[in-house]
Amino acid sequence: MEKLRPFAYWPAILWGIVLAILMLLPQDAFPESKLLSYDKLAHITVFAIFSILVLIGYQLKGKLSQQRTKHRNYTLTICLVYGIILESLQQFVPGRMSDVYDLLANFTGALLGVIVFNIFIKNKLAIHKLIL
Repeated sequence: MEKLRPFAYWPAILWGIVLAILMLLPQDAFPESKLLSYDKLAHITVFAIFSILVLIGYQLKGKLSQQRTKHRNYTLTICLVYGIILESLQQFVPGRMSDVYDLLANFTGALLGVIVFNIFIKNKLAIHKLIL
């Protein structure tokens, strides 16, 4: 199964790179926008997407159905550690600073992504059972 989907984690990896670029840009590099002024909402959204992409990678590799709880915990750990790394690196970027509330928003987004993914999977399984 793994040989059939060698690029299953690429979307999550590429999104992680986009996150690093966005979170490590100087603050004045962002255009003023009412949408982007909701900083915590942005953190929640991008980390929700990140956790969903990681879980999709597990799903495509056929690993998620085997040990679902373990991989959910791995996903949350990956997102938490990555968020800590990015927040720590921000203190070295002009105009940026580390913020524990950003880290909390990152983890909240990751948790939200896991919940959304689980709801989607449960609904997909329920529909699949109805069809068969």
